[in-house]
Amino acid sequence: MSKKYSQELARRTMDAMHELSNGRLGKIKRQQSKDGLSYKETRLVLKADVELPGEVSSPNTNDSPTIDGVAGE
Repeated sequence: MSKKYSQELARRTMDAMHELSNGRLGKIKRQQSKDGLSYKETRLVLKADVELPGEVSSPNTNDSPTIDGVAGE
């Protein structure tokens, strides 16, 4: 696979993820130079005020699961 094709595939994937997230993800683009080489970087980040589907927030700080009685004891 060529470098250009792999970059295009990564860009398409990130665009699709951004579109499917319904505004929950943001894009960050950065440029930096190291050792005389310049790098471009794009990241998808989850916004701080976003609630995740299935995420459970409980005031109970006990991390151990509750156990019901076992039949046959």
